[in-house]
Amino acid sequence: MRTDDLIARLSDDLPPVRKDAVMRILLGAIALGVTGSILVMLLVLRPRHDLAEAMTSFGMWTKLAYTFALTGFGFWLVERAGRPGADMAKPALLLALPLLAIALLSTIQMNAQDADPHLLVMGHTSRVCAVLVTLTALPTLAATFWALRSLAPTRLGLAGAGAGLFAGAAGAFVYSFHCPEGAAPFIAVWYSLGIALTTAIGGFAGPRLLRW
Repeated sequence: MRTDDLIARLSDDLPPVRKDAVMRILLGAIALGVTGSILVMLLVLRPRHDLAEAMTSFGMWTKLAYTFALTGFGFWLVERAGRPGADMAKPALLLALPLLAIALLSTIQMNAQDADPHLLVMGHTSRVCAVLVTLTALPTLAATFWALRSLAPTRLGLAGAGAGLFAGAAGAFVYSFHCPEGAAPFIAVWYSLGIALTTAIGGFAGPRLLRW
């Protein structure tokens, strides 16, 4: 029997893979992980006491828009990473858009007439912000890694970094409801640092935890 015939016979009984299988796996795992991150914020960190008032502020929506955009591009990277040979260049390049936007807004605020550059950058919680963003992101990171292990990533370091970026951005989005800061320079530095830390953790863990 020829090899091609053998392969054909063996594959005859295999059920077809659903076209949305990758998305279903990712969304299921990520929903669980983000729920875990929300619980960390609610039960460990607690929402800020003036949340209702904060939801009407420009600073709050700056945080949410920035982290939501990074979360979206991070998810796109993870979805691409789960498909062997898929192009990851486009979502990686588009990550520059929210980074440029927050940098531009930070520059405007820093150059305002009555601006206090030190306060705008350091705020009141700079010592803990990046660490707490990473802490909030850990459940989402674990769930995203679990999902990727069910798929077929080939560039393990890049897949892990993409998972870390997504989880870090999602964690930062959730953390926004606890954090009292709203200045764009603070967000650009400390939120981005927390997301970068989670990305680094993912990139380091990827080759070790995502092996087939």
